[in-house]
Order: sequence, then C-alpha cells, then structure tokens
Amino acid sequence: MDEDVRNFGIILGRAVLSKSWQEVHGMLAPWLRNVQSVEGVQKFFEDEYRSTLQANRIESLHYPEYPEPELDGNGLTKATQLREPISFAGGKVRCIAPEMTDANTRYWMSMKLLCSDEQIESLDFDFFCEVWIAVVESAEGLRVGYWSQGAY
Repeated sequence: MDEDVRNFGIILGRAVLSKSWQEVHGMLAPWLRNVQSVEGVQKFFEDEYRSTLQANRIESLHYPEYPEPELDGNGLTKATQLREPISFAGGKVRCIAPEMTDANTRYWMSMKLLCSDEQIESLDFDFFCEVWIAVVESAEGLRVGYWSQGAY
C-alpha cells in the first residue's frame, strides 16, 4: 500500500473512531457525498456496531476503543473488477458510481475498527467492523469512492 493511501486510511479511521462524522463525510468522493448525508455516515458505522454487538448478545451500544484502525487490502483491484458479480456473495453486484474508473481507483482497502484489550475481555470479540473502501484519486485528493461493510 502506498504511503499516501495508508495515511489517508489512518486519518479516515481516526475520524471514525473519534466520531467526527462531518470529517468522515468530507473524506467521501463528491459523488458519494451527494448521496450520503453526515447522518448516513454515522448510521453506516453505528448500524454495523449494533449488528456485531447483537450477534454477541449485547444490547447496549458500544464504540470501538482501540485508537488506530487496522489497514490492509488489495492494490490490484480496479473499478471494473469491483463491478463484477461477487462469486462468494451469490452473484451480488456492487453499486459502483460511474465516476469511479480504473484510472482513478488507487486501492481496495480493508479498514478494521478494533476493540481495546478491555473490550475484548468484557465483550468477548475483537473487532466491531471491517469496512472495505475503494480509495480514489479526485480533484480534492484521495477520497472514498465506494465503501461497504465486508467486502461486498
């Protein structure tokens, strides 16, 4: 992963972890910002936190407390590949905006938001969510061109 992409992922992850939803919204590509509100960004993360918590029989909302995101991914994946049916998800097709191209897609990044050691002990799981992000180059710099909970 190129250093600028890693730095973008770290800044994005820290903004999510600090619940700076307006900042996260500003890191979306223009086409994604146009269809997702600041409240929608917050919901995108909190709904996944709730789902993870409920799957572990925890009803109250908790937020990931580990201070850094865990980043990984695949630099070979391009926009045309992301538009192909997903074999491991029953042929589902991702809704990738036409503004996302092979030329502007930089990286298919995985960002895990982890539990603190204390949360691992008390909640009995180790991460809240794994967001897959198409990092794209835009006139504004690196941005989120597409994202999903899990790789779909």
